[in-house]
Amino acid sequence: MKTEFFINNRRKFAEKMDDYSAAVFFSGKAPRQSADQQYPFSVDRNFFYLTGIDREDMVLIISKIAGKVDETLYIPPVDEHFEKWYGILMRKEEATKISGIKTVENRNELLTQFSSKLSSADRPDNVYIFSYITDADEPYDCYRSFAHWMRAQYPAVNIKNSLDIMIELRSTKSEEEVEEIKTAIGYTNEALKFVMKNLKPGMYEYQARADFEYQLMTRNSRPSFPIIGASSKNAVILHYVELQRKMEDGDMILLDLGALSNNYASDITRTYPVNGKFTQRQKDIYNVVLEAQDVTINAMHVGASETDVNNKVKAHFAKGLKMLNIIKDDSEVVNYYYHSIGHPLGLDVHDFIRRDKTMQENNVYTVEPGLYIKEEGIGIRIEDNVWVTKNGIINLSKDIIKTVNDIENFMAVR
Repeated sequence: MKTEFFINNRRKFAEKMDDYSAAVFFSGKAPRQSADQQYPFSVDRNFFYLTGIDREDMVLIISKIAGKVDETLYIPPVDEHFEKWYGILMRKEEATKISGIKTVENRNELLTQFSSKLSSADRPDNVYIFSYITDADEPYDCYRSFAHWMRAQYPAVNIKNSLDIMIELRSTKSEEEVEEIKTAIGYTNEALKFVMKNLKPGMYEYQARADFEYQLMTRNSRPSFPIIGASSKNAVILHYVELQRKMEDGDMILLDLGALSNNYASDITRTYPVNGKFTQRQKDIYNVVLEAQDVTINAMHVGASETDVNNKVKAHFAKGLKMLNIIKDDSEVVNYYYHSIGHPLGLDVHDFIRRDKTMQENNVYTVEPGLYIKEEGIGIRIEDNVWVTKNGIINLSKDIIKTVNDIENFMAVR
């Protein structure tokens, strides 16, 4: 992605900051797994959105004092001994080239320099620190640690949450961001084709996952979230990730998965017959779910309420489930469709959601209706990724086949 994209993101963030304020963003660190191992590093998405840098233990400070904006990036100092063991650290010149930030300092100087800033005549009255405000179990990360340090050392400085600004900025996708999501969708499509060609009775669910991950690795990508590969009755569990079951003739497998491109995610679900042919009952239920996708997309537009769209899908499912002789009353739909119609998508798979839960221009959403019929051991979900534009809804994943005929015809050629 171009440096100007990240420069522009910081400019927009600074415009929304209160004057006499500073904002702190951490790239994060991989948590330790054992004495000599760490979990894989995943960069803080807000830090990446503002800098374009995907490296550990870095900090961005944006200050706005008397209308003047300053930016400072703190990066780890060069350590030749560390580099012999673990890899080359980023130099200042590279950090500036990627981010466009001219002032790059030693990470070890962060607290000293920030303390000086808070003690100066031009001190900020507010410091923005990010929190998802999820629940009491939000992890004790760099942000929370910094907030505790701030409250202990500078109790008179007001701590503000940068969440609302980031929601406003990140929910509106630029064409450059949409292209990254489309690239991730393309990786997903090619990997799913490989999975479909290899599916057969006798395989384990984890082997389907392995086929998908292998194809992503050949494209220098990786899954955007833990892969769900649920066959038969496991498919009624929304987030089934054990993947230990041996698949049998007549089973379907629900694959909910995605890829990353420059940290932008795809999130796709397809449900396939393991032997390449749907039974008539599977077809009937599958087509009700597929029709629900059309209902969803037709109801989506700029300003549409997520709740209203979801209610239209519920009404469609009520008719379909009655036709399938599964329910008798509309109120029973919740027993077979127990999630919402979708969610925003971007740098996070479940990207920031607006408080009013309305769809705005240039949002990207998942569209994922599903039916889960426990008594028949059938779970079907079909998920696409769409772009909400002023001229209508664009299905970014339309090339990933999903009709019964297309799936059966594709899987017939092995």
